[in-house]
Amino acid sequence: MAFRKLFGTVRDEGGEGTEPVEPPEIDTRISTLTLRPGTEVSGRLLIRAGGADLRIADIVLRPVATMYRSDGEVITDHLAYFHAGVSRFDVPAGTERQVPVTGRLPWSVPFTDFAGRALGIDLSLRTRIVLGDDAKDGAKTVLTDTDFLHVDPLPAVRAVLDAFGELGYLERHSHLVKDQIKDSEQIAEEFQPVFLTDPSGGRTDFPELELAFDTNPVGTICHLRLPAPDVFTWDAKPGTVWFPAAHHEVSYADLTARAARALEDLAEFYRRRPKKARARR
Repeated sequence: MAFRKLFGTVRDEGGEGTEPVEPPEIDTRISTLTLRPGTEVSGRLLIRAGGADLRIADIVLRPVATMYRSDGEVITDHLAYFHAGVSRFDVPAGTERQVPVTGRLPWSVPFTDFAGRALGIDLSLRTRIVLGDDAKDGAKTVLTDTDFLHVDPLPAVRAVLDAFGELGYLERHSHLVKDQIKDSEQIAEEFQPVFLTDPSGGRTDFPELELAFDTNPVGTICHLRLPAPDVFTWDAKPGTVWFPAAHHEVSYADLTARAARALEDLAEFYRRRPKKARARR
């Protein structure tokens, strides 16, 4: 993000006629070009002091995302912590300081884009700088900067979405839910349903689907079900069938055939257990 002026112009205590004091500015710049789940991220934080000395007491950098709670309330929660190379220092008036920034995106971080198109996920890096002396000051002055993050899917996830595209599911959108994928090895407290639609109307059996991924460094477990976009707990959604996909196999595996078999399995699952095809509200 370009430099942001964080305070309105202020005046010295000397009274009327004094010159305005230039406000401080901060800018977080990510240098890692391609972001994916699990990526090591690096960048730098630029701090310009403006017309007065700055005493930096703390720097907090957190990837945050907008998500739904189980009751449908929209919240913003952090997904990880990034680190500044130094967090307590002074920046004299009229100077600037650059601080290295590092961090790792979790494997469960949502992907925001697919095939060059945004999916509707709101993910950003939020920088928070606390000014003052912790030992002396009770009230703190806080500077903030927000930078949107664009994250691509990992190879297996991308290949599975391409496979469903081959089957006609070409429209995709997504959001994030504050809940876990049940009966899985997932550690994260969020999951990302991706809603797939066949715009041609050719899929009379399942014109719409919901797909979620439990992803790690090896690959992903794909959970497929009928869509319930307005239900925000895993167990209250329709039942799922699942199939695996590994990152290393995307160049040779027939994932389109695997996705087609998953659709057949889903139809058979709902035929045998029709109540599982409905969400509990």
